[in-house]
Formats: sequence, C-alpha cells, structure tokens
Amino acid sequence: MKKRMNKIILLLLCIVISSFCASDKKVQASWAKLGAMGHYLQKNEGLPRTDKGEENSLPGKQMKENRERFLEEAGNQGVKAEQAAELFDRLLEDDVFQKGAMKLTGLRLDDMDGNGQRDMLLMVQDAEEIVFYGSGSLWLYMNEDAPYCFEEEACSYYGIFDVFWADVDNDENIEIVFSAEGFGCGAVGDSYKAVFKYRNNTIERMELPSDLDADYDQGLTVDVIQEPEAGSYSAYCSYLDEILPFHRKYGGTPPETAQLAGGNARGFYDLSVTEYEGRNVLQASEYLYGEGGAADCAGVAHFFITWEEDGTPTVAKWWIEEES
Repeated sequence: MKKRMNKIILLLLCIVISSFCASDKKVQASWAKLGAMGHYLQKNEGLPRTDKGEENSLPGKQMKENRERFLEEAGNQGVKAEQAAELFDRLLEDDVFQKGAMKLTGLRLDDMDGNGQRDMLLMVQDAEEIVFYGSGSLWLYMNEDAPYCFEEEACSYYGIFDVFWADVDNDENIEIVFSAEGFGCGAVGDSYKAVFKYRNNTIERMELPSDLDADYDQGLTVDVIQEPEAGSYSAYCSYLDEILPFHRKYGGTPPETAQLAGGNARGFYDLSVTEYEGRNVLQASEYLYGEGGAADCAGVAHFFITWEEDGTPTVAKWWIEEES
C-alpha cells in the first residue's frame, strides 16, 4: 500500500512539473512569435515582475510612457520593430531619460548623412516640473558616434519643432537645421534656431548672422521707415548697411519727412535650403511691422545666408516681400 501511495504521489508531481514546463514553453513561444519586439518586451517588461513598487512609481510610469511613445513614433516613421527596439536600447544605455525623470517630447528617425544607417534626433523635457524653456535637451545620434547633447536655457523642448538636413554651406558635409517653436505671441511668435555641422564623426554648432540685443534669439535688425510719399517705405539693415525701398497698399498717413515706423518682430523664422548662383544657401525670413504695431504686417524680409571656409556666416542677398 505504501509503495502504491509513493507511486501516486510521484505521478502527481510529474504531472505538475510537466504542466509548468508546458506553460513556460508556451510563454516563451509567444515571445518568439513576436520576433525582435518580443525579445525587447521580454527584456524590459519581463515575465511577471516582483518589484511592483518601482514599476508603479512615477519614474517607472514615465519610462513606460517613453517606451510606448518611442515605439509608436518609430513605427509611424517607417522603422521596423526590431530596429526600433535596438535604437531605444541605445537610449537606455546612455540614460537619456535619466531613469524616468525626463519624458520624450519629440523624435525624428532618418538617414541624415545618407550612408544607409538610421540616425536619431530626439527631444526630452523634465517630466515633473514642466518649464517650457530650458527644461530639457536635444540629442543627436549619428551612426555609431558618441551622442551629441544640446542644452540651452532659451530653447523650448515641449515638442513642436522643424528639422531638415542638407549641405547648406557647400563643404560636402551635412548640416542639421533645427528650429524649436516657443510660446511667443504676436507676429510670427518665436522659435529657437540652431544649425549643427556633422563632420569627421563629430557635431559642432554653426553661427548664424545676428545683431539682435536679446541673447535668446538670432536675426538681423531691420528698421522700417515710412517715406513722405503715400504707400512708400524703406527697410534699413544696419548689419549690411543697406536700404531697400518697398511699397504698402494700406499704409498709414504719410509723414512730412521720412520717419521710423517699425521694424522686425524678433528674428529669423521659416528656415529652408535653396539654390542661389549655383550653390546651396540657407534662406531665412523676418516679419516686419509698421506704424500700427507688431500685428501690422508691413512686409517680410528674406535673407540668403552662406558661410566662408572658416565658418564665418555672411548674407549673400536680401530682399523685401511686399504685403499682398
């Protein structure tokens, strides 16, 4: 009888162990079916965690949100799950999110230098104390090089930005032209501009021509002068020491003598690359206001910007687009 009971107990034990192994194999098989994404989730989500406190903490929740947003944005930008997982792992290795203290606010994945390898541009911002200016950083990942981190108090990192890349100075190296939108009101608002050169596996910031007094913006001072003739105005750029005449259909009552009526509202906006005299140039614009104040559009000043071999920025051409 005793031997029979031992056999029954042994049989039951074998059944339990077999059931557990089968269940575990099913779990592992389900991860395998997901491919690389399954591997990523298994490593980061894990099979059931024991440290629920860390997972449910604010940093833990933020890291989960960062991961979900990254993978979603990567998918929207045509990146396959396997590569997206690898790219996110690289950010974790560099502690870009500071273990959940920073949240992902912007992402761009593309082959910026045209060598067939996907590069990364991302913005992060303080996850708890949201101060829209200077509360985050911009990260650039080019190939396998060490990442470049850009931090500036005057830059906003809440996620609305424009970026493009081109050889804007014709030196056969790529430049990354970045603009982050701020919260300025009136005219065209405000945006922080930065141009980064990628050369010899390093990134450096390039200068833009600027004579503005405010250190939070870059652009050229333009005075709008109202002439005695009806609808006649002039724009004077002290940086270039040049004056250009233009007209306004709905200008104010002309003065007896020429007088200062307005100027540029903040600095450059709407950066783009174009061609001038057979070479690439960076085109930048400035909103001009008249005697009616910042909301009174008198015209738009456009500039073609290029750089000397030593990196000195110059303006190759400028003109006034008259109000329509």
